[in-house]
Amino acid sequence: MKEPLSRRGRVRALTFLAAAFVVLCGIAINLAAQNLHYRRATALSYARAFSQLTDSVDKLDAALEKIVYVTSTNMISALCTEIYGEALTAQQAIGELPYGNVELEQTAAFVAKVGDYAKALSKSAARQGGYSGDELENVKQLSQAASTLSGQLDELEAQLNDGTLELDDVAAVEERLSQLTEDGDVLAGSSYESVESDFPELPTLIYDGPFSEHLQSREAAMLKDEDTLTMEEAREKAADLLELEAEALSDGREVNGELPCYAFAYTQDGEDCTISVTKQGGYLLSLSSQRAVGAETLTAEEAVEKAQAFLAAHGMDDMAESYYIDRGNRLTVNFAAQQDDVICYPDLVKVEVAMDTGEIVGFEAAGYLMNHTSRSSLQPWVSGADAQEQVSGELSVLSRRLALIPTEGENEVLCWEFKCENQDGRRYIVYINAKTGEEQQILILLEDENGTLTL
Repeated sequence: MKEPLSRRGRVRALTFLAAAFVVLCGIAINLAAQNLHYRRATALSYARAFSQLTDSVDKLDAALEKIVYVTSTNMISALCTEIYGEALTAQQAIGELPYGNVELEQTAAFVAKVGDYAKALSKSAARQGGYSGDELENVKQLSQAASTLSGQLDELEAQLNDGTLELDDVAAVEERLSQLTEDGDVLAGSSYESVESDFPELPTLIYDGPFSEHLQSREAAMLKDEDTLTMEEAREKAADLLELEAEALSDGREVNGELPCYAFAYTQDGEDCTISVTKQGGYLLSLSSQRAVGAETLTAEEAVEKAQAFLAAHGMDDMAESYYIDRGNRLTVNFAAQQDDVICYPDLVKVEVAMDTGEIVGFEAAGYLMNHTSRSSLQPWVSGADAQEQVSGELSVLSRRLALIPTEGENEVLCWEFKCENQDGRRYIVYINAKTGEEQQILILLEDENGTLTL
């Protein structure tokens, strides 16, 4: 039987408990103070980001209003540069807001489109000496939309400043986003609701850029006249390509997107592999093997020959090697189609070769299937000699050839391609437009023992 604590023991225990309580209270108060400090700092950061967004959209609005009335290409270029810069700043500010790209989805899309359109417009105006009629109309409509958006953001910022409204923190936004409606809409309560719900109507932008509306309706050039296969037909096609029995492939799954396809899994030499064939036509779209690759026994040249033989076996025999890169004993070789001795870079195929056995362990042909077709005319208007005169005198030309290159809007431009070198031995590729004789693009070549990259 335990003896009761003495009076001194009880006093000591109470003292320890009291001290522990005081320490715990101190810790709790300190944590609360730190949490309050963090919340204030976070709120200040959000307020600063929103203020930056409002300021950038205001400046973007002003620049768009001015650009409607300018006529010189120099002023158009200067204002386009300003618009592009403010659009980038606005995008950065949206990214600093809690889930800004979700709750300010239309605003984020608008500033991205405006910035990209301004970049394309600057090039177009310099080439044409001003706007086309459609471009001027687009600029007017973008200006009106920017003015409406600017006013909405200014009004919202005023409400934030006078305390009528508060920006949500991450936790509040996460809770709201977890309660999406059946249609995928965010429930009421977002600070940005008034901006997004009354977003101004935008013009249809058809231009040479990644946000152009024409890209949404693109058809794959290789597939547009092909029949659509059933899952089982595609499975048989994939098995034929692999020289396997159809039963060796899984039942597969449908994959939608720009190039709808059927994807199948299979096992080869104990390793998991996948193959995708297009729904239309049953063309080989991609191939991937996860097997570990052993030590290299092939040279890069031998691996390139293996890749070329694979392409020829699949009906792609007029392909030119562009460049390659060695990644951990897997050599990825980039090929492009050729027509009339012109290399067509939009028709891109990537083949991955295992450097131990020469087995094809990767394949991707999206660019080829989207773009490959017989071009009606690939005759230059500008001679190679005349085009070479446009290359900088600081560069020595090593070689030249005709090349079809893609633009940002996935159009095509026939160019003279010049491989060049500067005094330090650094290499570049300069593209001169074969129709206009103007500089179209310049790339930096990064070459080492592992292959070549372009910047």
